[in-house]
Amino acid sequence: MRRRPVFLGLQLGLFQLGLGIFGVLAFGLFNRLLIAEFQLPAVLVAVAIGSQQLMGFTRVWFGHRSDRIPLNRLRRTPFIVFSSLSLALLFGLACQLMLQLGRAVEGSGGATFLLLIPMLTAVFIAIGLAIAAGGTALSALIADCISQEERPKVLSVVWGMRLLGVLFGSVLVNQVFGDACTAGASSPALLAGLERLAVVTPPLLLAVGVVSVLGVERHNTAPTKYPAGEATPKSQRVALPQLLTRLRSIPEAGRFLGVLCLFTFSMFLNDAVLEPYGAAVFGMSICATTSLNVLVALGFFGGLALSGFVLIQRFGTIRVARFGAFLASSALGLMLFAGTDASIPLLQVAVTFFGLSLGVCINACLTLMFSFVQPGRTGFLLGIWGAGYAYSSGLAIISGGGLLTLFRTLNGGDASGAYGVVFGLQMICFLGAAWMTGHLDIAGFRSKVRSRLWNGMEPSID
Repeated sequence: MRRRPVFLGLQLGLFQLGLGIFGVLAFGLFNRLLIAEFQLPAVLVAVAIGSQQLMGFTRVWFGHRSDRIPLNRLRRTPFIVFSSLSLALLFGLACQLMLQLGRAVEGSGGATFLLLIPMLTAVFIAIGLAIAAGGTALSALIADCISQEERPKVLSVVWGMRLLGVLFGSVLVNQVFGDACTAGASSPALLAGLERLAVVTPPLLLAVGVVSVLGVERHNTAPTKYPAGEATPKSQRVALPQLLTRLRSIPEAGRFLGVLCLFTFSMFLNDAVLEPYGAAVFGMSICATTSLNVLVALGFFGGLALSGFVLIQRFGTIRVARFGAFLASSALGLMLFAGTDASIPLLQVAVTFFGLSLGVCINACLTLMFSFVQPGRTGFLLGIWGAGYAYSSGLAIISGGGLLTLFRTLNGGDASGAYGVVFGLQMICFLGAAWMTGHLDIAGFRSKVRSRLWNGMEPSID
């Protein structure tokens, strides 16, 4: 029995909720502990934790493999369950390594660091693989189960659950760490909190991941309609390198990947500089700058709902993507204007509107991703687009901090001017992405995919 799309989105969103929790703990809390409490060099921490971003390319392989599973079997579910199990085990392992690092700090064990840091890096590489497997399969499952008309609503719900996971993860840290959350907490208290977190979190991650796909694929997946009326085409066995070669010959694919990457880069370019901007230009405290993230989150929820339930249905995905880009540029301009007289209330309004624009842009971009797919190649194509999204967001976060440092050096340490250049560049990127949407051709892409990724291919096994 097929369920209503929004309720199905709530169930599928449990996997994203788990990723949100995981992100707060593994990428937020661990980063803070390693740098602030364990006193590790920031560059080593960035390499260790950021190494998971390197695995984005595996999304293509995971998507392709799930496409090749016979239609009468579960195609996406095993990858999501595997991802949830892996993340649970890897989080527990990462906690144990963190505990060893913390104890090594107390004992000044230099040789231990040389061993533990590479091990932690290897764990985060494995985490990147697990996220790539589960994230790609989840996207493909949404494409399989949800009609094109209902996808904007479902994507709003699914990504809303991701943000809810971030909030839940923050609450979890406060509850588990208890008194260790206070400033100046002792090292034994922090390590005890980490031990409790290692016990509580893995079962939670596994549970939400498994529940997210229970019965979904069996009862909600519509039969795939392949080109030329084939029920189980032999060309499904085509090697991955051949598919990549054929895809490169489709200009519409390259144009869309460019639009997606530029949109993603634009959305995340200020991710690492927003809070420092509040501190340097407005003189805000740590708690005050942290509260800016809450405003972004509130705006983001509103943008997801507005775009998914109202705008895309009325105006179409491409127009909504442009609207989101223009709204984001306006919000960034308002942030800069607020800095001219250090108006904190105006900055808060601008940040809220920026969060709203992010929700609109992300939903529109995700909906476009699902438009640039073709039955039978859903996992493969979503793997391509997902890899582009992952690498662009990672590059944007790194670039934001790097560009800020560069511009501050070039202009003699003028913080306001440096932030102005970064935000100005971000505005240009948003407007460029909006302009590039005028060159997208969904119908042309689908036609060429049918002819080039299906026809004229000899079956082979990769």
